[in-house]
Amino acid sequence: MATIKEIYRKKRGVGYQINFTHPNTKRQVRKVVWCSKKDAIKIQKQIELDIAFGRFNIENNGQVVISFTWSDLEIKYKRFSKANKSPKTVKREQFVFNAFNAFIGKNVKLNDINNEKIECFRDHRLSLGKKPASVALDMWHLKVVFNKGLEWKYCSINPVVGVKMPPAGIIKVRFLHKDEINDLLAVIEKDGNLSFKHLVIAYLNTGARRTELLPPLFTWNNVNLQDRKILFQGKRDRKRYVPINNTLLSILLENQERGERYPFDFKPDRVTQKIKEYYRAIGIEDANLHSLRKTFGSLLLQNGAADLFTVSKLLGHSTVTTTEKYYVDLLDKNFHESVERLTEIM
Repeated sequence: MATIKEIYRKKRGVGYQINFTHPNTKRQVRKVVWCSKKDAIKIQKQIELDIAFGRFNIENNGQVVISFTWSDLEIKYKRFSKANKSPKTVKREQFVFNAFNAFIGKNVKLNDINNEKIECFRDHRLSLGKKPASVALDMWHLKVVFNKGLEWKYCSINPVVGVKMPPAGIIKVRFLHKDEINDLLAVIEKDGNLSFKHLVIAYLNTGARRTELLPPLFTWNNVNLQDRKILFQGKRDRKRYVPINNTLLSILLENQERGERYPFDFKPDRVTQKIKEYYRAIGIEDANLHSLRKTFGSLLLQNGAADLFTVSKLLGHSTVTTTEKYYVDLLDKNFHESVERLTEIM
């Protein structure tokens, strides 16, 4: 049983002394914390739990060391993530937890996880054939988890800091050519799925991510027909406006006149499944729903309809560097054609 009492009250705050008996050495341990009484009581309760679960240790200098395990951090972080992050992010983090648990085990002490073990995890993921960009994302998620561990005083270091990330390399963008777009729309129309055809055209004319055009993120409140613009809620609640062109305007007006509850009433997973079926029907390979978003950006750049900065803003990328990374091949071609035109100009 741990006891608590206030012993200091200074400019820096209030100091509380927590007293308890070590279950193994039977030594009296005193720990002073500077915080609110509410937080001091939380620490007191945590100490009692740590004693009960045998997670306490005493170093030679007499300091108290709480030996939390990776499982302890995972459990607490999942509760935090579920309460503060989107379901999509929580799902992505679970993939990282599954992979890391399979590699390192759940009962490893956090202070035993170092740079070397993280490097081994990185190399292991790459050896399984995972793409460098995916492994880099795994590492980024782990870094965030361990940062929280530091904040909660579950560990003394972040073992991901200092570990070299896998080289991302050049990202090959799979976008649809005009013939492929025509074939895709034709097979959807032949299937009699007009609503889905309208949705595909909307993706091609807005560059939206999958959920950005679907409920609950996208409703009629996001549509401003008077000013001809729509509001998207992107990653990390970033908001952006995209103009409504004539093609999209006619679709939205038609759906509104029919009294549709939402501009596009589809479930995200159903959209992903259907687009795969239509791709398969016309022999389009290595493409997915996200390819429609990439096609939006590539068509604007290829046809000189927008510059890189404008495309970056329309797509909702955090920086122009992100956009450049995805469209580097198209930019190289545009640069070459631009310089070649100097012959005509001069």
